[in-house]
Amino acid sequence: MSNIIDESLTYRQGKIDEAKGYLTRTCEVFEQFGSTELKTVSKNLDGILNALDANDVRLVVLGEFSRGKSSLVNALLGIQLLPTALQATTAINTFVRALQDGREDRHIVIHFQDGRAPQEVAWTDEQCLTRWGTELDTKNADVRKTLDYIEVFMAHPLLEKGLVLIDTPGLESVVQHHEEITRKAISEAHIALWVQNTTQLGGSASEWAFLSDTLRTSFNKFITVIGWWDQVLEPQDLQDQNKPETLRVREKLDLVRNNFREHLADLPTAEIDKMTGGNHLIGVSANWALSGDEEKRRRSGIADLATKISDLFNSGEAFSHIFRKPLQQLHSIQCTLADTLDDEMQQLDSSKTLEERQRELEIFEKDIQILEGEAKHVRQESAIEHDNARVSLVSKISRDLVMPLSDLKSQIELQVDQRYVERLIESRTQQITLPPELDEDMRKVSELVAGRWAECRGELAEVLEALRADYATQMEKHAGQLQGEMSRVEIDIPKLDVRFNLDLSAIEQYHKQALELDQKITACREELDVLDQEISRNTTNDAKLEMARQAVLRAERAREQLGSQPAVQRYSTTEKVSDGGMYSSPKYETVTRTDNSAAKAWEKEYESRQAIVENKEVRLAQIIEEEELKTGARMSLERALKKYEREVAKFESEQQCIAEKMRAEQAETAQKTLRRLLNSTAGQLEQSIRYLQDNATVAVSRIFTEQLELLNRVVEEQYFEPLKAKHARREEVKQLLESGQQEIAQRKRLLTQAQLTLQALQTETDNALHS
Repeated sequence: MSNIIDESLTYRQGKIDEAKGYLTRTCEVFEQFGSTELKTVSKNLDGILNALDANDVRLVVLGEFSRGKSSLVNALLGIQLLPTALQATTAINTFVRALQDGREDRHIVIHFQDGRAPQEVAWTDEQCLTRWGTELDTKNADVRKTLDYIEVFMAHPLLEKGLVLIDTPGLESVVQHHEEITRKAISEAHIALWVQNTTQLGGSASEWAFLSDTLRTSFNKFITVIGWWDQVLEPQDLQDQNKPETLRVREKLDLVRNNFREHLADLPTAEIDKMTGGNHLIGVSANWALSGDEEKRRRSGIADLATKISDLFNSGEAFSHIFRKPLQQLHSIQCTLADTLDDEMQQLDSSKTLEERQRELEIFEKDIQILEGEAKHVRQESAIEHDNARVSLVSKISRDLVMPLSDLKSQIELQVDQRYVERLIESRTQQITLPPELDEDMRKVSELVAGRWAECRGELAEVLEALRADYATQMEKHAGQLQGEMSRVEIDIPKLDVRFNLDLSAIEQYHKQALELDQKITACREELDVLDQEISRNTTNDAKLEMARQAVLRAERAREQLGSQPAVQRYSTTEKVSDGGMYSSPKYETVTRTDNSAAKAWEKEYESRQAIVENKEVRLAQIIEEEELKTGARMSLERALKKYEREVAKFESEQQCIAEKMRAEQAETAQKTLRRLLNSTAGQLEQSIRYLQDNATVAVSRIFTEQLELLNRVVEEQYFEPLKAKHARREEVKQLLESGQQEIAQRKRLLTQAQLTLQALQTETDNALHS
């Protein structure tokens, strides 16, 4: 398999060297006979050389983790380079390149996100790449989070011929920064391999979410590889073993094709058929490809994949970018240069006098000035037309796209409030969504806006093309009028070619990513708001806490000021026993008196009742026992009643707290749910509205402005630079004619040789373009 790719890269390098040969010979003619007025031609020659020198062939491998991406890279190279494992391995975008000139030792260069200078790491052991580029090593986990990407430099014949392999992290686990690098790697790659495997056919939701837009704009460069293909050819499942191999293969491939149709339903059928045809959907077993069994290597499918990769190297975007586009530019330059040589030769062969030539130069210069004035007028008119078309299209975007979104957003905000969410929560609804009629309206409006946006894009392309055609018509009209007047100086006004296309896909992709980032920023800000609320709710109020502490201290001081518990107060009385005389005070003392009558009466009464008491002792004991029972029961009941009342009060208080907490939590849940629901509906509509109002309209306006600038540059490049070059050349011819016949003859010989060289170059370049 590496031989197939090697032969393809060798052929490709040969074609690049061939184009460089044409460029070098063209530059030699231009340096000798080109005019300094042909500024664009000179700049384009440098651009062509830079394009041919940038001859890397970039092949990116992507997919979820554990799909066998690294194993596939190893199989293509024919060596065990990248670490492989069943768990997620590649953690960083890894670029595998050839060694730099003058280097012989393989090594790794790590690039940081914060702009620090890249750091080279010696590749001293087989675990070095595992430590820096995979998730299998935990020691460098924190450092890997700061990395941008890593480059692996090593000696390998395929790499030395320009192949650059890019191994990407699993799409499901990739972080935002690395996702952006992966997207950029795909956009700049010539070939993209999307790796699935036979146990997870069809791709995951995260893969389709990541790839849907990428596939739309770059489907020609994609090859879908189904890894672990040996499990289809030699299945372990008994049911699969009973099926013919052709049936097993067809079922697996059809499953992938159906997933393409489901997830890319809005793409043209022809494009889906191409993406899922035999050339873009290939089953491969990397294990068999790297095994020592020749039959397994033959059946592994790696040769078919290598052949397809080789075809893409030398066709399509990869070949067009590196070979055809530079040659097309070179051929155009050759034609301009040939015209310059022919014009100079005609002037040298002309029998006109120096005076006639001087008059023609003056007329020529005046006509160029007239044409520049006409071009300025055309630019002004075209600027007005471009601006009118821009205003019309921007108004249509506002009317047909923004207004339906705004109306739907207003309806959602009107109907979806906290009470709506609370009712759904109370009814135990598991999934809180828009009301059915609004949900249907949102689906219809989304489809309507998507369709109208597609119409706007189509209208934009048509309007731009019409404006280009009108610009060219106006310029050719003025140039045609001037052509008749310039016939006396034998000047042909060049043909104006405005056949260029503006690639809108990159602009759309940029603004789509900008919109996604806006949505992520909004989500992060909402999360911050939630966290702020949580922090506020759970943060201690220091002022209230201090007031409570002071209150406790005051209470403690007041308690201390009470002192100890006071003793029981006792009182005594005295009795006055004499009033005293003239010279003495009354006398008081404690007096004890004896009265036997009372005692006798008591004794009598006692004796009379003693008999009754003695007869009723049993009854008295009974009464005492009954009273004790009654008193104990009553006291127990009173205590129980009081305890129960306390418990009821406690339970009622707790119940009230629980109810209040439940109501608060339910209200908070409803608020959060409402916020999420509105963010995912009205919030996204608002972001789409802002995108259309701010980004889309700005992008449309910029496209009109850029086209007008391009048209002006085209006129300058195709009209005025050649005309001014001819004017300058005629001045040089006039000066040459004044110097003598010998110098004229020498110049004509050089021109003749240059014309022959250029004719041969044009033929060879044209043949190479059509080969």
